[in-house]
Amino acid sequence: MSINHLFWLERIAQLRPSEHKARMRNMVWLLVGMCQSKSVHLSKIAVKIPWAKSTLPSGARRLSRLLANPKLRVRDWYEAFARHLVEAQANNTGNIRLIVDGTKVGFGHQLLMVAIAYRRRALPLAWTWINCKRGHSSSEKQLALLTYIHKLVPEDVPVCLVGDPEFGAIDVLKQLDTWQ
Repeated sequence: MSINHLFWLERIAQLRPSEHKARMRNMVWLLVGMCQSKSVHLSKIAVKIPWAKSTLPSGARRLSRLLANPKLRVRDWYEAFARHLVEAQANNTGNIRLIVDGTKVGFGHQLLMVAIAYRRRALPLAWTWINCKRGHSSSEKQLALLTYIHKLVPEDVPVCLVGDPEFGAIDVLKQLDTWQ
């Protein structure tokens, strides 16, 4: 067992005490494997997991089953990390710099993402997939994503939001003005 694995298992157990043990253990191995492989491909992640090296195809299938599990709610798992990123930037800089973007991914799919700007990087805070043939996503979908992010931002911390024209709908801009 690696030190990284033990650290993350202990940390996630604190953040999610009611989580099923096997799901928590597999999620930790997924995170450690992702960091060590510097990849999101399950076969590359499985190579970095000790129990998966000997049976690589079954290790990748095990991770695939974890990600397909409807009880694994990604936003619930990721929220503690996103909240930590927002609070750390607010404490370090006194403000929060957000990036919003909509990107077409394949036929009929679009990714909406809100990220925090950090050292010339965009660290994702929240994202959602939209099924659409073409054009921009709806202002309702954008507002739902931005409302979630608004709940993560501490009060009285200035926010600088940068985005492409997709997030320029009147409804979205009015709501952003309301939130300042």
